[in-house]
Amino acid sequence: MQHINCQYIEPDSLSEEAFVRNGTVRIARRPNPLMRVPEDMLKCVGFIGEVAHRDSTGIQADLCATGFFVAIPCESTELCGKRCVYFVTAKHVAKDLESKTACFLVNRKGGGTIYITDVRGDYWTCHPKDMTADVAVVQVVLSPEADVVAIALEHFGIPARLNDLKIGIGDEVITTGLFTAAPGLKQNQPILRFGNIAMMPTEQIQTELGYADVFLVESRSIGGLSGSPVFVRHTLAAKVSKSDGTEDMMFANGPGITLLGMAHGHWDIRESEINKPRIIHDSQRGVNMGIAIVVPAIKIFETLYHPGLIALRKEQEQKAIKQGTPGLD
Repeated sequence: MQHINCQYIEPDSLSEEAFVRNGTVRIARRPNPLMRVPEDMLKCVGFIGEVAHRDSTGIQADLCATGFFVAIPCESTELCGKRCVYFVTAKHVAKDLESKTACFLVNRKGGGTIYITDVRGDYWTCHPKDMTADVAVVQVVLSPEADVVAIALEHFGIPARLNDLKIGIGDEVITTGLFTAAPGLKQNQPILRFGNIAMMPTEQIQTELGYADVFLVESRSIGGLSGSPVFVRHTLAAKVSKSDGTEDMMFANGPGITLLGMAHGHWDIRESEINKPRIIHDSQRGVNMGIAIVVPAIKIFETLYHPGLIALRKEQEQKAIKQGTPGLD
């Protein structure tokens, strides 16, 4: 899932190793035998919050939600292998912070944490057409000290990829996000929530933002998970012979994960409304039914390719080429 640049990076002696492929030195992470999920799932997330105080000693912030980093490849041939990095979160989270100074807390290489505050372009960009898509992105400048692995586009669960991998109802999902009760004192401590795809509707579902294109997953959500990446495990499908001579399909968790989308929140209704034909959604008082709403990855993809962001990237690439310093990471 890591997007590796075509340049030499000094490996961390404890977790990384250098190797040569096609004449290029690259860095690979050694597998951690204690991890039940790819470590990159934890390293792609950052906690987002409001800057409460800033002075010569650093930043103090009130953390409120989760987001994750994604990598967009540069289109200019002169910048082959380079990328732009974006922080993705829920639009309703960005809206709550629009009049405030936001910051992104990530782990620091070697220990501790570091705040990311350097952004480019307009602060937040939302989906260019779909107002019900709960997505907001901002281009960020990652510090070399940040222990972050951005999700590459080839791991986005756009419709063609979901179809090719035969991902569907029942497949296991994993959400990586902020546990507000214990975010970590010296380092970010993401929490994992597991579940499965409950519904991949062929029509729009009513949400707080209106009728929207969403997935539903069977997984309880909590405050702080808004904006979290939701991954789906790849499923292995095989035909098996039955005793009567017929064949049936057998499914099991396979290797690899795909970004299914982003956590919007849980499905809330009032207890008094459960038996009524029309469900009234209430974000303040509700019963967590164990059904969470996921914004499909295609909505994130379309937001990242907003015409305004495309124009900004082209401008940045041309500037980098002219300056002879083609490094946009």
